[in-house]
Amino acid sequence: MPIVEKGETEFELRSGYRNYNNADDEYATVFAIAYGVTNNWNTEIVVEYEGETGQGGKMEAVEWENIVVLTEQGKHWLDVGLFLEYEHTFADGPDELKVGPMFMKEFSRTIANLNLIFERKVGSGASSDIDLGYNWQVKWRGNQALEWGLQGFGGAGAVDDLFEGDDHSAGPALFGVKQLASGDKIAYDAAVLAGLNADAPDLTFRVSLEYEMY
Repeated sequence: MPIVEKGETEFELRSGYRNYNNADDEYATVFAIAYGVTNNWNTEIVVEYEGETGQGGKMEAVEWENIVVLTEQGKHWLDVGLFLEYEHTFADGPDELKVGPMFMKEFSRTIANLNLIFERKVGSGASSDIDLGYNWQVKWRGNQALEWGLQGFGGAGAVDDLFEGDDHSAGPALFGVKQLASGDKIAYDAAVLAGLNADAPDLTFRVSLEYEMY
């Protein structure tokens, strides 16, 4: 979300599993530490471990992620931010740069988000292709400890050849936040996503757990 709180430190663990009928299943876990530098800028260091069933896993990459908030929350029809990430891979091959806009809109008790992500390889051996990825979320507010919604993730392929080899997944999600006596928070979300076309995983399960310290 394009929301930043100055002085907030976040420790986050995210994990996911993708099931394919005609290929090895994939799994990944990432650990991230983030900090709200200002009211408009959050920066995060991410370490990623991933693998495939039957082949084992390994440390895959380290990432530097940033969220820059461009509008004051709730002051305009649409809240807007900017996502920037540089990923250094430990495997042979080029690194990756990701940049894209973040949008958020509140409708009464509903919050909707859409992030567009433009990805380009950089460094030795990199191609000039720019791929377009996305993620979206709709959450219905209720009991803060247990809310529900929908999530979707996917890619639309190369910008100059959109929807060639694209993949799309979507499904139900759960969210929750627990306020601690210290003022810190524990937040979680989890989702089960079905593949919506042939190039997408048949089933994806993802979960994240976050400790927010002030």
